Amino acid sequence: MIEPTARRVLAALGRRPGVLAGLTLALALPVLLLNLGRMPLLVDEPIRALVALEMHYSGHFFQPTLQGLPYYNKPPLFNWLLIALFRLTGRQDEFILRLPTVAALLLYAAAIWRVLRPRLGSKVAFTVALAFATTGRVVFYDSFFGLIDLWHAGLTWLGFMAIWHYGERGQWARLFVVTYLLTAVGFLLKGLPSVVFQGIALLVYCLSTRQWRRLFGWQHVLGGLVLLAVLGSYFLVYSRHNSLDIAFKTLWSQSSQRTVAAQPLADSVRYVLLFPFDFIKHFLPWTLLLVGLLRPGLRAAVWKQPFLRYNVLLFLAVLPVYWLSPATIPRYLFMLVPLLLAVLVPLYYQLQAARAWPARWLDALLLLLLLGCSLLVLAAPLIHIVPDATGRPVPVGSIVAGAWAWSVAIFAGLILIAYLFWRLIDYRLLLLGYFLLVLRLAFDVFVFPARLQTSPEVAYRAAALRIGRETRGRPLVLLPHAHLDDVEAFYITRERGQTLRTDSLPGRPGRLYLGQAAQLEGQPCRTLDEFEIDGGLRFRLVEFPAPSPAR
Repeated sequence: MIEPTARRVLAALGRRPGVLAGLTLALALPVLLLNLGRMPLLVDEPIRALVALEMHYSGHFFQPTLQGLPYYNKPPLFNWLLIALFRLTGRQDEFILRLPTVAALLLYAAAIWRVLRPRLGSKVAFTVALAFATTGRVVFYDSFFGLIDLWHAGLTWLGFMAIWHYGERGQWARLFVVTYLLTAVGFLLKGLPSVVFQGIALLVYCLSTRQWRRLFGWQHVLGGLVLLAVLGSYFLVYSRHNSLDIAFKTLWSQSSQRTVAAQPLADSVRYVLLFPFDFIKHFLPWTLLLVGLLRPGLRAAVWKQPFLRYNVLLFLAVLPVYWLSPATIPRYLFMLVPLLLAVLVPLYYQLQAARAWPARWLDALLLLLLLGCSLLVLAAPLIHIVPDATGRPVPVGSIVAGAWAWSVAIFAGLILIAYLFWRLIDYRLLLLGYFLLVLRLAFDVFVFPARLQTSPEVAYRAAALRIGRETRGRPLVLLPHAHLDDVEAFYITRERGQTLRTDSLPGRPGRLYLGQAAQLEGQPCRTLDEFEIDGGLRFRLVEFPAPSPAR
């Protein structure tokens, strides 16, 4: 009864892609938003948040600072987006800071579906979009951090596709103007990488289609002038508040510091050798579709389809930029993943139609993974963690309200999808995507509360919030070279409602001073509070007494 009903529903939804997209969004939104703001800021989030917060307080939107000092590492477009949210909502908490990432993921997935649909068909295009959104690195990691990368990757990928779209229509002026506009926006998000990707994509398309003369046409000049106009206007205003020399040197350094030449030789060799396996690992389970490339006939079929060939060539052309950059972080690869999936998903459907061995092998492996994950969710309340506060193992079920109810309900949903995956051959990849979305719900319910009990960053946040509240309304000075982490600086700044200022000793009465305990050793000051940050560095909040009146 379940199987034929599900088949009819999926077939009907296939004829109404808008309804399918709406239902997918209705599932994805609560999954992506649940517990989004509970964890403290992590990785690069404090940098993005603190730069935006200080610009919000100062009103100097072309003069970014970090802990009160000039910040040159990234252009400010993403910070402007955060400031707009601060002012619209009146909030600067973790949920608001991470909301743009959820928006970027949904918009990126929608763009993938919309752009690929005329070329691959609605079902395949929708599968590619869902596959990208549910790769392991995206759905179980980067989708809940307030970072730039999904925005930048989406714009970069749109630029790739715009080159193909306008190039195939012979609309060269539009090609160069639109893609250089996207490059300009990408530059204002992340700097020089956008220019590099634009150059590579133009070379790949023009050389592979034997239209290299277009690179020297007036249309290309027009596109370059558009880029110069946008960036020139930005830097003209920017130069009134900042040093262009430092800005350009820093942007170049940010792009070049991750190359092989800038890293120890042993680390570089290890990274280059492991990169293919790491790539597959980070974007599981969808990278398992690479097994389809083991069929030589299918590789030849891909090469005969111009759009798929363009995706392959562009993927292979951009990949060395990161393969030879040992400091690459997986989120930098987000513009490449849809290029690969746009080839692998159609290949899978061809293999499945032919009942070829790679498809049968892959389906069996995926079914085993689905069953294993379902059982793991059922057992989730029994898994023990060690909270920082007590140091004694406790079951997850004791810290999650209604843990068993959640566990059984999510297990039932997962096992139903696994059953349909087994029975509905034509819809297996779509069902895999929905399985991963429901699995993310289990992650939200069980993993986030567990991390709140075990993550040391929770204690760092609590201490910084306490310092911020204790010093609110009073002058506070951060000692130079104190090396206060940006995450603590963000929470202190937010609670105080003003940017931290730096000044050196000797201390003056009427001010509070914050610095490492070693910096304040032997100073005639009174300690008001102490706390510890990552790396075991101890900080003291002190004040200096007024001098005694002379007798």
